[in-house]
Amino acid sequence: MSITACQYRDLVVYGDQAHKIVLSEAAHARTTLWCLKPGQHIHPHVHAGDHVWVVLEGEGVFLSEGQADRPVRTGSIVVAAAGISHGIDNTGSSGLVFVSVSAG
Repeated sequence: MSITACQYRDLVVYGDQAHKIVLSEAAHARTTLWCLKPGQHIHPHVHAGDHVWVVLEGEGVFLSEGQADRPVRTGSIVVAAAGISHGIDNTGSSGLVFVSVSAG
């Protein structure tokens, strides 16, 4: 078993689309850093495993089909159980950076 540690700010990169940096892939979970410029988004989608999103910087709207949009900002934690759609829009005026931990 290995340990992964990093300073996320050293890894923040923005691109023409939402930018994803895989931080760790283990037997039971994947940890990813997401970086979105203002106006960028991740369409709601579904996975078999649970997802935990922790917003490190910025603000936006968490999206889930059939549910009300949920505003998120620095410090927000959102948990989407397996089979629940999840996506996000950066509605702020600066970068939106969050960590996604995907189980399964």
